[in-house]
Amino acid sequence: MRAAGRSMRGCGCAGGDDMRTRGLSVRAVVGGLALVLFVALYGIEIVHHGPPITVRWVRQTFGTAGLILLNIAIVLAFLALLPYRRPTKHVWKSRGTFIAFVIALMTEMFGWPLVIFLLSPLVEIPVVARDYRRAFGAWHPEAIGTALSLFGLSLIAIGWWQIYRARGLVTTGLYRYVRHPQYTGIVLFTLGWLVHWPSLVTLLLWPILVAAYVWLARQEERQAVEEFGAAYLEYAARTKRFIPFLV
Repeated sequence: MRAAGRSMRGCGCAGGDDMRTRGLSVRAVVGGLALVLFVALYGIEIVHHGPPITVRWVRQTFGTAGLILLNIAIVLAFLALLPYRRPTKHVWKSRGTFIAFVIALMTEMFGWPLVIFLLSPLVEIPVVARDYRRAFGAWHPEAIGTALSLFGLSLIAIGWWQIYRARGLVTTGLYRYVRHPQYTGIVLFTLGWLVHWPSLVTLLLWPILVAAYVWLARQEERQAVEEFGAAYLEYAARTKRFIPFLV
């Protein structure tokens, strides 16, 4: 985590110059549009069970393929709100896992009939599929998943805003409670989609995604100690990594 230049991390460090400021403005617009589109597509599902009207309209107008591409574009656009730094090997690995999760999710979520027909005997889990909704009782998994995703996106967006408006080590706002609120947001966002549209592929990918961001957070913290020394060690001693008071 460097406090100057264009090398940024997600554990509460910021700094920059005029060129970076212009770049952040572009990323803010891209991420903001993605957030608005996501809420417009799925926000209504929290209070209304079933496919939102907007989703049905997109599917009828542009077809299933268009809906898949739109969702992938929206989710990947949120990468603009994620902590940025020079593309080191482990950063590309963690983001690659996130992208793989999204693409697998969209494929399973909307379905490719031929793929489902050919592979359903291999991926179907009858007992899980039969008992899945029953386990939620009166709560609809779609509404719960959407709420989790929106909460995760809120953490990503607020954390992004806090870290990029500050300079140096950020220990206030969301960073007062956890050291990596944006990574917590990513985990909650993907967990929401997993609850909403569970599949064998995403069930297998999600733990890998979580492990990738836990590992990335630890790598960033080592660099933060090198940059800020005792100040970061003191901050880490009193602040949990992902969940307040727990982890």
